[in-house]
Amino acid sequence: MKKIYMLIFFTITTSFLTAQTTVNFTEDEGFTSGVLYNQTNWDSQFTGTTWTVNPSAAGMTLVGANPVNPGDGEYQRAAWEQGFSVSGPGESITFRVDLKFLGTFGTSNNPLMKIGFSDGTDVSGGDTPFPTNNGVFLRTANFEGQLQLGNNVNDGPLSPNASLPIADCQAVGESDDLAVLVTLTLGADATSSTISAILKNLTDGTKTDIGSYESIEPLLFTAATSNIYGYFQSSSFKTTAGGGALTEIQVSSVTMTAGNVLNTDSYSISNFNFSQNPVEDTLQLRGVTTGSKISVYNVTGALVNNYVYDGNQLNLGHLSSGVYFMQVPGFTTQKLIKK
Repeated sequence: MKKIYMLIFFTITTSFLTAQTTVNFTEDEGFTSGVLYNQTNWDSQFTGTTWTVNPSAAGMTLVGANPVNPGDGEYQRAAWEQGFSVSGPGESITFRVDLKFLGTFGTSNNPLMKIGFSDGTDVSGGDTPFPTNNGVFLRTANFEGQLQLGNNVNDGPLSPNASLPIADCQAVGESDDLAVLVTLTLGADATSSTISAILKNLTDGTKTDIGSYESIEPLLFTAATSNIYGYFQSSSFKTTAGGGALTEIQVSSVTMTAGNVLNTDSYSISNFNFSQNPVEDTLQLRGVTTGSKISVYNVTGALVNNYVYDGNQLNLGHLSSGVYFMQVPGFTTQKLIKK
């Protein structure tokens, strides 16, 4: 039991020291099934296929499988309406999005999604310009078949190149679990401020180099010391160019952290999520890879169950009511309450 308690203490302490705020889109956090723009502290576009929350499954999804309109679901923006700030020059803030794609990546030069910071939360688009923003594009690049991070206007890669081989990020019918982390570091003015980013493959533990670009929008620089907001927006992820066959984007969690944590190993420890907690008889996991070993311990530290995860619900009906701890290698230990 000592090992479990130490890990829990470490996780809580790390969150406190880094002023970290995470949203997993669960019922425990107040999320309900339905469109994102009806959820507290969130907004998304009202037209077309928009971002939808499903607390018992993937978290948040953007489906674009409309045969009548092949581009349906593209260019859909989502904004986290909770404001964050940076204290001043030399300080940083990091926005992380954990996600995966359903389908198959193409190998053409194509933007899939943009992730970053804005000075407002308006998502209407159209005749109304989006708020001033800076971020990075997650995109496919045909040079050596890369899944790559691009600059704010998607006309080139970050420097140095931040990419992973597409083949190493593609599973059967879906991508690996991925995370994009974007850090804003304030300089003395907008032109000396920096956006840096990293792409992590959470399934196999690989990651890109940290890429960056210098100079942000002046309005975003001004807003950064009062209120800025995390946002993400789908791009032309459904293109069939280069053999692309993506149909859906799934976002499992978002995190805002004070400081630059792009190269912090402890930050790469991810959370997996429960479909409900407390639980009665069956439990669905989110964010756990098929084939992962799952261990359940009681409060005395005794091992009460081992599983090899096959993607289906876990049967916990045989457990007595009480508190348990679930461990999955590579993830933070989670507390489980059995009714």
